[in-house]
Amino acid sequence: SRLQGGCALLNPNMAAAIAQVEGLSQVTAVIQAEGLSEMLAGAVGGPLTVGTLTPIRNAMTLAAKDSLSSFAGLYRQVFARGFLGGFCGGSRPVLAAVPQFTAIGPVYLFVERESGNTGLSLLAAASAESICTFSAQRRNAQMQYNAARTSASEMLVVEPLGRLSGPGLSCHVARNFFAMMGIRLVSPYSLKVVNCLPGAMKYSEETRTMAADLSSSILAATVSMPFNHIFSWAACTPELAKMGHLERAKASAGWLFNTYKQQGVSLLGRDLMVRISYTGLLFTMYGAVERRMRK
Repeated sequence: SRLQGGCALLNPNMAAAIAQVEGLSQVTAVIQAEGLSEMLAGAVGGPLTVGTLTPIRNAMTLAAKDSLSSFAGLYRQVFARGFLGGFCGGSRPVLAAVPQFTAIGPVYLFVERESGNTGLSLLAAASAESICTFSAQRRNAQMQYNAARTSASEMLVVEPLGRLSGPGLSCHVARNFFAMMGIRLVSPYSLKVVNCLPGAMKYSEETRTMAADLSSSILAATVSMPFNHIFSWAACTPELAKMGHLERAKASAGWLFNTYKQQGVSLLGRDLMVRISYTGLLFTMYGAVERRMRK
């Protein structure tokens, strides 16, 4: 700059200091721009994807308490009160999706930049996501459960949004950790496989990346399904609130084991289909929004 050149004639140290300040300002501007794009990705992509997929999330809730209905039968219950009825309880998770996807995006990327540890970054983002969304998603699960009941005596007391902990919280964090692992950890390796497929290079880089995200999220959905299932079941099982942490863990593990032992592979397949249809679409859609916002 002219100021830097003029000062160089008077004092070389001052010129160097000004150069450092200008360089710092440029770095700060880049960091702020990247942070803004990440925040926008969370604020826009989060509510859009979570709101759109509310009926699938409601089907997952019903699946945790209904081992008899088929895949189609779950959706008949979700839409029993009409198309808009399928979005029952979705408003709170949509609002919570702003901080939720801020955790999935900026919190993860910040911790990864600072620590260089992917596992630590996933855990930090998963924990932050649960702090933001546990109570809203528990309330959504309870409202959908009540909407599928025909008798008032079967309905649950809906928990207040201000209660940020309770049965199912640890599984909620674990679910977030493994679900996020798809686009954050597995997807780069999946992209290499996609690029090697015959004819793959005919498609755009974005299309191939979305295919990698989807395949990775299917794997992540499979791993995270048991934890999500226990969370949904715990949210609609008030008896757990009276138990200690060890008793809850035993009850949850026993419920999961006995459910699939009795119903077999067909029930497992149904629950995997519901989970994959939600998580696969959720993270693939969000990943596309995040990439577009960061360009």
